[in-house]
Amino acid sequence: MFAKQNRLGERNPMTEQSLGWHRVLNWRPTSVFARIAIVLLLLAPIAIAGTMMWAMWDPSKYLRDIELAVVNEDAGVESRGEYINYGDQIVEGLLNTDYLNFTDVDAEEAQQGLTRGKYMMVVTLPEVFSEQAVTIISENPVRPEIEFATNDYYGTNSSVITAGLIPKVQTSVENAITKKYADKVISGVVKLSTGLENAAEGAGKLDEGAGKLQEGGGKAAEGAVKLDEGAAKLAAGTGKLQAGVGELSQGATKLDQGANQLAGGMDTLVAGTDKLADGAGQINAGVVQLTDKLIPLLTQAEAAAPQLAQAEQVLRAAGMVEQANKVGDLATKLTPGSDENMVAQLNKLRDGTALLHYNLADPNAQYRGGMVKLQDGAHRLADGTGKLTTGVARLSDGSGQLASGANQLKEGTGKFKDGGGELKAGLDKLKDGTDQLSTKLSEGAANAPKIAKPDISAQNMAVPINFTSTNPHPVQTILSAEDPTKKEVSGGVSMLLVMVFGFLIMLILALLLPVYFRRRNHGTTAVLGAWALKTAANAVVLGVLAALSHSMGWQPASWATVLPVLALTAACGAACYQLFQVLFGRGAGGGFGLGFYALGIMVFGGVWPVVAIPAFLRLFHFIHPMTYAKTAFIRATDGIHDVSYWAPVGALLAFTLIALAISVAVLHARRAMLEQSLSATASPAGPMAVPASS
Repeated sequence: MFAKQNRLGERNPMTEQSLGWHRVLNWRPTSVFARIAIVLLLLAPIAIAGTMMWAMWDPSKYLRDIELAVVNEDAGVESRGEYINYGDQIVEGLLNTDYLNFTDVDAEEAQQGLTRGKYMMVVTLPEVFSEQAVTIISENPVRPEIEFATNDYYGTNSSVITAGLIPKVQTSVENAITKKYADKVISGVVKLSTGLENAAEGAGKLDEGAGKLQEGGGKAAEGAVKLDEGAAKLAAGTGKLQAGVGELSQGATKLDQGANQLAGGMDTLVAGTDKLADGAGQINAGVVQLTDKLIPLLTQAEAAAPQLAQAEQVLRAAGMVEQANKVGDLATKLTPGSDENMVAQLNKLRDGTALLHYNLADPNAQYRGGMVKLQDGAHRLADGTGKLTTGVARLSDGSGQLASGANQLKEGTGKFKDGGGELKAGLDKLKDGTDQLSTKLSEGAANAPKIAKPDISAQNMAVPINFTSTNPHPVQTILSAEDPTKKEVSGGVSMLLVMVFGFLIMLILALLLPVYFRRRNHGTTAVLGAWALKTAANAVVLGVLAALSHSMGWQPASWATVLPVLALTAACGAACYQLFQVLFGRGAGGGFGLGFYALGIMVFGGVWPVVAIPAFLRLFHFIHPMTYAKTAFIRATDGIHDVSYWAPVGALLAFTLIALAISVAVLHARRAMLEQSLSATASPAGPMAVPASS
């Protein structure tokens, strides 16, 4: 830059003062190092921040900042004279969880918050939740449902957060429901225990009557002494027989109980082995899938083992022993035939898991086959002991009948008649006691839990709730509930296509198209002409990306509001990228634009949720045009045309006008400085212009 001098070689202060603002606008990096420094000044922090977010991003530490909503529409239910509302208990548990920022709202507020990005996730409990939950032990058990709602438009990577968040919410909900189920079962058991205690009292009275019966029987026995010697011997023999049969019956009963416990234990062991086999099958499938991917890669990498060995020698020769050791270890692991060869280790791992799954699952395997035989033998043993118990019971009945017949041989006397009266009184008390015992046992049985369909009820108690998910703008949708790996791209991908790829392609077009037209006249027309060309090209690109998004399922509520947003986005992108090139030149300006784009990807909230990015990056969220382009795009897609739509539209227009104004002002200033320099140089009476500091 030059300052004009007068004929005496002195600077003209009025001229310098009038061109002061031109010098400010005319500044630009003139050396290669200055341009590189400007680019690195922007790109280095963004590259470091981006690398940390990709490699070290831990969304769990932001859970306290992420707003979540819970909607409780549960109406409750009256069950056995008690009002129950599981929804209130679940909401209370979620609100009391310290690391989750839940808010209890109604359905309308939750839907509005999800649509506008206030809530990352909404948990909804339906009106019939408690009504379905209490059916767990009824004749028609129904598993209640809870809905998780998310919105991929406010962070396509938000699924990383919700994937870890949903299991925590599920655990909290299931714990509340399972505890209530357990309380019901325990309550029934307590009532059953009370009934059994009452039955025990009746049994005590029965024992008292039996004692008196024993006294009457003793008096009757005194009259039976007069029986002949043969009857006495018969009675003695039958008494011993009955005692022996009683001991035999007790032993047979214990044997039958033990056999049944053994059979039940074998069933439990087989069931556990089935679950273990399923788990081993899943592990084997996972190991096979992993090794199928890793072994070909490692096999290809083995070809580099000789070069690594040579590299080790070179490093040792250079004195880099530590690096040489690391390279040598790697070469050893890649060398075929080595004990540490990674391919061989992976093959052993795959063979081991396959062998484990075979022994656990295949009936022909020695372990599984032996277990099946052992289970069959246990059940046969239980059947045999049951038959033995039945036979012993019949033998006991026969011995009792024999003893009764022996007693009938007793000829009564007066003492026998008196004893018979006392025996009658004792039998009356025995009858009363047995009646009370029967009544209390019936009450205890009535209070015990009754489960009509134990298999379904057990399954519902193990997994008490069905969890469903909804997303108004999913990037991907699962095609089959049986196979969650089968997915297809959905309308939510429009955020990536139109915003992320759109701004990237606009940057590329800015680098390819002219910075300004009519180079001889660096004025308003030069800037606006180039900007109009880039805006038109950007609009075409965004239109193509919008059409592609539409083919993938994107359905905006109104194209009449979407198209202006796309047009403003195209104009804003063209103006901003043009400004960087005007200020710093095509090369450095392009690098600056690349950094500007990378910063936008991290902070605009369409890829990473704003609350889940580092705090220092959140400062740029409100000053980046991609933020407002995203917001206007979402509002237009959802058909929301209030201030939340017009405000970002106005912001995009403001970014565009400000960028164009600065570009025009800079070019005008540079032209003025150039004209001043040429005028000073062409002055016939003045010496050569003196360079001014730039």
